[in-house]
This record gives sequence, C-alpha cells and structure tokens, in this order.
Amino acid sequence: MNTDVDLRAELEKRRDFVARLEQERADVQNEVDAFRLEYTRRVGDLQADLDVLDLHVAEYKLRNELVRLRGNSLDAHKLEAEVEWRLRDRREQFAGYRESVRQAQRAPLPNAIDAASGSELRSVYRDLAKRIHPDLTTDPADRVERDRLMADINAAYARSDLPSLKAISARLAGAAGAVRCSEDAEWLRAEIARLDLLIIDIRSSIAEMNRSDWLAMKLDSVLARSRGLDWFASARRTLEARIPERRAELEALIAEFRELVRTAGLA
Repeated sequence: MNTDVDLRAELEKRRDFVARLEQERADVQNEVDAFRLEYTRRVGDLQADLDVLDLHVAEYKLRNELVRLRGNSLDAHKLEAEVEWRLRDRREQFAGYRESVRQAQRAPLPNAIDAASGSELRSVYRDLAKRIHPDLTTDPADRVERDRLMADINAAYARSDLPSLKAISARLAGAAGAVRCSEDAEWLRAEIARLDLLIIDIRSSIAEMNRSDWLAMKLDSVLARSRGLDWFASARRTLEARIPERRAELEALIAEFRELVRTAGLA
C-alpha cells in the first residue's frame, strides 16, 4: 500500500468536505440574511419606532436611578453626560438599525433562480470554496488574497449570481490547488489533522447559526405560510400593540423623573 497515495486521498476527502460544509454555512447565512431583509422591509419601520421608545425608556430609567442615588451631587449637565456615556453603544446600534431599514427599503428584491441553475450555482461555489477557502492554506500572505477572493465569491453566491461565479472560476483556471502538493507523509498527516479541526469549527458555526433567533423566526414564518397565514402581518400587529404599552411606560418614567428632580431640588 502506498501510504502517501492513501494520505492524499484522505486529504482530498477533507478538502471536499470543507467545501461542502462551507456551502452549507453560506446557505444558512444567506437564508438568515434574506429573512432579515424581508423582516426589515415589512416590519422594520415599526421595529424602529419601538426601538426608539425602548431607548427613551432606558434613558429615563437611568436618569431616575442616578437622581435617586446622587441627586445632591448632580447637575443637569453631569446627568445628561452620564446618560449619554452609558447608553452610547445602544444609541449607535439604534442609529445603525435605522440606516438598515432605509437601505432595505431601497434594495432590489433578490433574483429568483430555477432548480437547474441553483444546482449549478452550488456546484460552482463548492469548486471555488475547495480551491480558494482561506482556511485551506497556512501561508499568511496567501490567506490575505484568499480572504479577498472568498468575500467576492460569497457575495456573488448570496446574489445567486452564477455568471460572476463562473467568471471568477475562469480567472482562476489553471491556478494551484487549495493545498500545495507534498511527498512528505508527516506533512500530509498534519494537514489532515488540521482540516479535521477546521471541520469541527465549521460544524459548530453552522449549529450556532441554526440556533439563532432569526432562523427560528424564519422557520415560524414558513410554518405560518404553510397554514395560509402571513407571519409578517402578525409581527406587525404584535409591535403595534407593544408601542402604546411602551409609550405609557415612558410617560410614567418621565413623570417620576420630574418628581424626583423636584424633590431633590434640581429643578
């Protein structure tokens, strides 16, 4: 038995499996992204309205807490500066979501793709992932270029852009394989072991994505559609009901703040 030949065959299997897992991960990510886009298009305006109320509720809860704890040592400027500092990250997240709503409303709808083209799309993607995946190299300089190429490949795959994937494949025709050839059995064994760890990492990443809230909502929406229901319309109704509740909570907190300020003599 030729040990090197056997090891090369095992290494080739690992490369194929890494490419298939990377395609599975990309499919799950694209599924989540597509659902997130649809959610943002159809529900994002109400979600943003609720988010701004949530932010104001958090602001007044913090103001009230600070006045209760340190009312005698606070002035209006210090109070607002501390509220701004503590909630800075949340404000930035909210601003980012507002922008994502605007972008989603302007973005074109994804292109539909037939079964035959979808099969070819996946096949070309797997071939490119097998050749270009950044984790299939240990060379730092090579990895930088692979990262760039893989980002382009993933973006084209997310768009179901088969012509772009084929163009990338054509440009790479004749390029070196994903891993250098070697007659060294020790290196081959080490590379197989490294890819085994990579496979574990990718599987873990896929499992985590499958447990995400976004994917759970996506599955709920699919189930609702199978029953003739509009999950997004239901989501809008839920948010519409929550907004007055949150507004009433905010008004109560504002009234509490005014009373605390008056009692502390800060007015």
